[in-house]
Amino acid sequence: MPPDCLHLTVLEMAHSRTEAEIAAMAQEMEGKIPKIVDFTYYHCARLVKPMLNYDTAAIALSFLPAARESLPGYQITSDAYNSHHLRPHLSALCESAGIEVASRYVVQSAHLTIARFVTQIGHAKEGDLGPESKYVAGLIKKLEDLNVNHKSLYWGKEADDWTVGTEKGLVCRRGTVWYGGGETLHQGRGFDTYRRQTILFVIKDSDRHLPL
Repeated sequence: MPPDCLHLTVLEMAHSRTEAEIAAMAQEMEGKIPKIVDFTYYHCARLVKPMLNYDTAAIALSFLPAARESLPGYQITSDAYNSHHLRPHLSALCESAGIEVASRYVVQSAHLTIARFVTQIGHAKEGDLGPESKYVAGLIKKLEDLNVNHKSLYWGKEADDWTVGTEKGLVCRRGTVWYGGGETLHQGRGFDTYRRQTILFVIKDSDRHLPL
């Protein structure tokens, strides 16, 4: 997948709708989108321990919600608010704006789709393997080797810690966003590492679990 199409979807509000339906939804939410995309400016959700995952459809880089892992130079005292809280809160904000959220997938995950397979050649079930299967086996072996190497070198270090909203913030987009296309409706506020540390220390747990 081209680098400029890589994206991590925090919340899918609608899918498989006509262009006119999506345009009407965007117009209805126009004045409320900034508050939604700025939500991560005050509600930090860290993701850690990236790992390559794969199935017969695609290859993705998946993350786990942080669970009090420390970073070089300072100690995270609490990760009570994480990505599993973030999506329901954003969904609640959308619904309060009058939009019924209808995501394609219910199960929560945090992943970047790196590549999609355009055919199922080589993915046949055992006993019906074609000549291409050896290449698929080689690809899987390479992915698993990369995971082992990356885990040993980087897990638990700052390079493998990312807080949702760092630098650019959330982006509200419409169109063919599932494939990395579409157009931007609003760019949220990002923040730097210093602000992330400050927020993680000063926001009360009682405040973290409520939308602004």
